[in-house]
Amino acid sequence: MKLSDLFLTLSLAVSAVICVSCAPDRNAVEESLTVSPLEISVIPEGETQKFTVKSNCSWTAACEPWMTLSSYSEPASEATVTVALTVGKNSDAAPCTGKVIITLSTGTSRTITVTQEPFTAPKGIYNATDIADMAIALAAEEPDLSKWADNGKILLYADVDVSSLECFPIQQLPSGVEIDGQGHSLTLAISSSEPKVGMFKMLKGSVRNLNLLGTVSVTGELKSETHIGALAADAHGAMLENVNNHVAVTVDVTNAAKVCVIPGGLIGKAANGLTMTGCTNNADHSFTSVEAASGAYHMIGGLVGAYGSDSDEGVCTIKECSNLGNIICKCGDKGNWNYAGGIISNTQSSVQSGDAASYVMEDCTASGDITLDGPAKTRVGGVTGRVNACNRITGCSYSGTISFNAAALERNAGGIGSFQEKTCQGLVKDCVFSGKIVSAQGHEGKYFTGGIISSGCAASTVIDGCLTTGESYISNWKFGNIGMIIAQGGNALVVKNCRIAGTLNRAGEEIVLSASNYSPLYVGGTEAGSKTVVDPSCGFYQ
Repeated sequence: MKLSDLFLTLSLAVSAVICVSCAPDRNAVEESLTVSPLEISVIPEGETQKFTVKSNCSWTAACEPWMTLSSYSEPASEATVTVALTVGKNSDAAPCTGKVIITLSTGTSRTITVTQEPFTAPKGIYNATDIADMAIALAAEEPDLSKWADNGKILLYADVDVSSLECFPIQQLPSGVEIDGQGHSLTLAISSSEPKVGMFKMLKGSVRNLNLLGTVSVTGELKSETHIGALAADAHGAMLENVNNHVAVTVDVTNAAKVCVIPGGLIGKAANGLTMTGCTNNADHSFTSVEAASGAYHMIGGLVGAYGSDSDEGVCTIKECSNLGNIICKCGDKGNWNYAGGIISNTQSSVQSGDAASYVMEDCTASGDITLDGPAKTRVGGVTGRVNACNRITGCSYSGTISFNAAALERNAGGIGSFQEKTCQGLVKDCVFSGKIVSAQGHEGKYFTGGIISSGCAASTVIDGCLTTGESYISNWKFGNIGMIIAQGGNALVVKNCRIAGTLNRAGEEIVLSASNYSPLYVGGTEAGSKTVVDPSCGFYQ
């Protein structure tokens, strides 16, 4: 009880002092008082509820200090008065019980009993300590997440700075467990040279509605294959939805050993299925490796470093994702290919053909610049990099700039995608390139540059309904081929319903495309491949 006897006594005394008779004695009427309801239960979080008072006499209301009323008195009236009762959150450990007393001028009263259970915070993450404790729980052989999870879902209830924690990478987020950030942010500061770098070592569950801020830095000698991502180093069968990355990923490899390095904004290496919807990268990423001939692969992507393997049977689906951040890639390793992509750099699957694609990318956009420096041979795409899987890429666009330094080794660059392996079935449809691909003078190796796809492509690959706009600009330096849709196709690749516009620059000779100078050669260049079919449905975009 929060209403003291003194409070009640004073309230009744004041009511007696201010009251007046209901009516002159000679015309006395019988008093009436109706109050409803007489019991009110308020939720622990606090709320506003209403009660009504009807009386033919003037009345006053008194309540507990932890309550607020919209009316404390009314003159005599036959009208029913609705009073709002507001109660805040009950932060006490025990239930609260109190009273609202309605008193007439004659002294008659009615009492409303108000009860409220104590507030108990729902399960979830509220601070950095919760993250640290959860990391310990997830390291157990049989993790117990009952302190934070409700039916497998972990909610984030505040923006949390975890940059001072040393618990990363957390072992794994198991399958069937979901983290819902509810639009809140986690701020990271991770620095490591271990093989798995990120908030999680392995992500098997789901993450939604989360913003990631801060930095991830990997510097030094790497002794084994290294996967790097702000959210997770690895992901197997994971699902991401509305996850926004603002974490800058910086990698500086100082040794020349044969070590594959795979950094991505959110995930380093994914496998056995991946679903991403509505995710974005807003941060700049950089990768540097020393000059060497070790034969290592390096793969850097705005959101995902790489997916799959030649034995992977899962499905990688990326929809409505975007990259706004810039990527700087200075690969020194000349012994093998290096891959880069605005959203993902490399996709591989054991499924090469069939009715259902194993790699699906839909309605993704990218505008961040990609700068390639160093001597390495590289395959880069504004949205997706090299593809070695049965694929369907539709409705994607790129509006940034891909730029190359002069080097001696081969480069492949596509505004949407890079190299499609010649063994894969693919459909690239309704994609738009409005950016630039620029090479420095003096390049000595072959350079295949296409506004949509750079090269590769099997007989079962179709490029359909794609477009380059008047802002498109593509250049290369002497060796290789250049085309507004594709630069190097093979095995009867079909290009149809495509429209081209923009500027082609081959070794300083610029051609501004127009309806009067349109030629199918500008669709696929002079070296696209003798079996590449440029359908008459293609033409100039006006």
